[in-house]
Amino acid sequence: MLTRRELVKLGLLGGGYTVLASGSGLRRVFADDVNLPASPQLTAFSDLLPIPAEPQEVEPFSSPGCQDFIVKGTRFFEIHEEERTVQVHSELGRKTSIWGYRDKNVSQSDLVLGPTFRVRMNEGGIVVRMKNDLPTSPAGSPDPLRGFGVPHMTTHLHGGHHPSRSDGFPDDIKSFFDNNSTRRPQRFVSKPGQYYDYCYPLLDPGFSTGTPDDTERPSTLWYHDHFFDFTGPNVYRGLAGFFLVFDEKDSDNENDKDSKALRLPSGEFDIPLVLQDKRVDANGKLIYSTFDHDGFLGDTFFVNGAVRPFHEVRRRKYRFRFLNGSNARFYRIFLTNSSGQAFPMDQIATEGGLLARPIRGIQSFLIAPAERVEVVVDFTNFSSNTKLYFENRQPQNEGALPGEGVLRRGTKLLELRVTGTSPENDPSRVGNDKGELRPFAPISAADLKSATRKTFEFDDSDGGWVINDRFADLERALLTSPRNVPQIWSLESGGGWAHPVHIHLEFMRVLRRNEGLPPLNERDGMAKKDTVVIGGPNFGDVEIFVKFRDYPGPFVFHCHNLEHEDMRMMARNDVL
Repeated sequence: MLTRRELVKLGLLGGGYTVLASGSGLRRVFADDVNLPASPQLTAFSDLLPIPAEPQEVEPFSSPGCQDFIVKGTRFFEIHEEERTVQVHSELGRKTSIWGYRDKNVSQSDLVLGPTFRVRMNEGGIVVRMKNDLPTSPAGSPDPLRGFGVPHMTTHLHGGHHPSRSDGFPDDIKSFFDNNSTRRPQRFVSKPGQYYDYCYPLLDPGFSTGTPDDTERPSTLWYHDHFFDFTGPNVYRGLAGFFLVFDEKDSDNENDKDSKALRLPSGEFDIPLVLQDKRVDANGKLIYSTFDHDGFLGDTFFVNGAVRPFHEVRRRKYRFRFLNGSNARFYRIFLTNSSGQAFPMDQIATEGGLLARPIRGIQSFLIAPAERVEVVVDFTNFSSNTKLYFENRQPQNEGALPGEGVLRRGTKLLELRVTGTSPENDPSRVGNDKGELRPFAPISAADLKSATRKTFEFDDSDGGWVINDRFADLERALLTSPRNVPQIWSLESGGGWAHPVHIHLEFMRVLRRNEGLPPLNERDGMAKKDTVVIGGPNFGDVEIFVKFRDYPGPFVFHCHNLEHEDMRMMARNDVL
């Protein structure tokens, strides 16, 4: 790997990109940061919260790559990746150019986010054709602040349990031993004018062993671009969307009479929210530094692609699904009023699906990049015309590490306007008659005893980021994982930096944090996770349990600070 000094000698630090050894060619390199212009001051809560619609099915199509996973009940969709302009705030003189996902059945989209999928477990799964309609353009630009990203796409369904070919592997690779033990090239990336079919069987993990685990079902997933070295700029430009998963318990029907149904708030009372921070100029153009490798921080906050919008709520319970879609920023979310008074919320889920039982009356929650937190808020006792806010009180001045402590007053991200002269008839609940959501047992003593132990250290080196002193090399696996073999990983951070670590294919169980019992909202027996934060003074080291099941092939794990990920804090894990 070239050092910064060697890159300077070669004259490669004058721009944001150069060629390094890899399958797709263009690669970002180390460079010094630049001064960014500030965004204009925009009036908060003047625009309505955008809520993307569900995509419509298309007629079944031939898909050789997914043929083995198509069964009775499989549904088909087609999504187009495109450049379009959207109004992110009514005070900006011009619309903002973004890259986004669009349902084929809709001629145009005025939203930043892609359509919101709503699917059910064990009902045949879905096949999604992702068609790359992005413009062909060079990776660089005369203005590196406003010309960034590469239109090579590979889509990751984040948190999903699905075949390797559909995982959004970050790059084409020269070879992998497939099921026939023959070495053959694997191609995952689509360029403009091409498409790629993703098959999501939506089966319970462990199905291939004859003992599927119905407690491993997700709740709030999201899909985003995952192209090697350019995930940060590509996602920042808008390539993200929600993917919500239901079953007979979490049935998407608060009036469900089935005894298994939890009857959580549903329909218009079930609201996904993605939090992001960006920079824009006076004309609405997105500003991004291709030279910032510690973690890009914006100065303007977006919710569902709009700058600090508002949403009307009625006097009853609502389910809010929070996703941290920022490149590097952490959030500490409170529910407050205009004077700063905080009100309680009930947490019901993480990115690993529903908790075993609700955590009631929380005052706030921390959410790192790629994490999800679901809460239920009851507005019954708030009078009409009350204004409440989801407020961020997490200090953070550097991309690689959130600040310590909690701000007394923060930034209000979303205004909630209470309507209705009296409380509504509300059939929804938070937990069943036993006060449970999706109970599950902690990892057994037998699995803990037989588990293979491995250690992974996340650190910085030569201006980039490494795992076990290695920059990402997707042509070679850092480790191999035999299917259905339990493992215990020690995740450690060097240098004092914070890293939200995401493992593909499986949820993890958090066993210990800093040699002690993890917090309740991530503790085994209570919660499952697909992303866990390590490092810094606030988080420390973590010990997790994981078992890779069902699907062989190349997968990855990495830091989900997107600038750390792009600067090579990623490793390949071959499931055998």
